[in-house]
Amino acid sequence: MKRVNSLVEFVEAVKKERNGNKVLLNQHETSRSAVTLGDEDTESGTRLHVKAVLNDSLYYSEVFTDDTLYEEANGLIQELKGLTEVELVSEEEIDRLVEK
Repeated sequence: MKRVNSLVEFVEAVKKERNGNKVLLNQHETSRSAVTLGDEDTESGTRLHVKAVLNDSLYYSEVFTDDTLYEEANGLIQELKGLTEVELVSEEEIDRLVEK
């Protein structure tokens, strides 16, 4: 399975293959830090984990920690959902497909 390095590249691939696309998507948020120390160097906020598979042939995975990139990723995911049918699946299901 070919891996792409950006969500933009993944969305562009979906646009190119308009017919019969099958996109499996997993996205979930986690906290960047379980401990709050009050130090300006301490990470806070959330991380967005995104994994996606297109037609069992193209794979994308990334963790977003920057708030601006996080918002851009959410926008691209919404665009993706507007382009084709997206099935939300577990992270484990995507990992199994990628390992084949």
